[in-house]
Amino acid sequence: MNLRKLAVPATTLEARLIQNPETRFPREQALAVDAAQIVMNDLYKEGGDYGDKSSAFMAMKEQFEGGVGNPPKPLKDGTLHANKCRQYKKGLENKKGLERHGSSLPSEAQQRIDREIQKITEALQWADEYYDGNDPEIPKWAKPWKDQLGK
Repeated sequence: MNLRKLAVPATTLEARLIQNPETRFPREQALAVDAAQIVMNDLYKEGGDYGDKSSAFMAMKEQFEGGVGNPPKPLKDGTLHANKCRQYKKGLENKKGLERHGSSLPSEAQQRIDREIQKITEALQWADEYYDGNDPEIPKWAKPWKDQLGK
């Protein structure tokens, strides 16, 4: 069997789907991981300024800056990260494009994607509750940056 190295590196450690980048995979599986890595790289920006540099945290931060009962306030490039998160979450849940190469993702990559889906879900729920005037608990993954959310 001809094994291939992954072609798409992670932009950040948090975005990395396969911890050992030297791991080799069958061609179709390597293409599937590379497609998924492109998505994860877009969800984590290398030069991010807030939280863990994720789109999920940005969705929370934008709603916090917008305030209770107000629309979220875009902080960078006019992008509203809640919309971006909803779109990517739907794609990740449907695996749209990620397995178009006819191969399933390795369990390590799929587990990381499942965690990202959960993270996005928690961030969107937090933003909705904050908008509604509640005092939602900050998700565990975001607690190191709670000061950026007024806590």
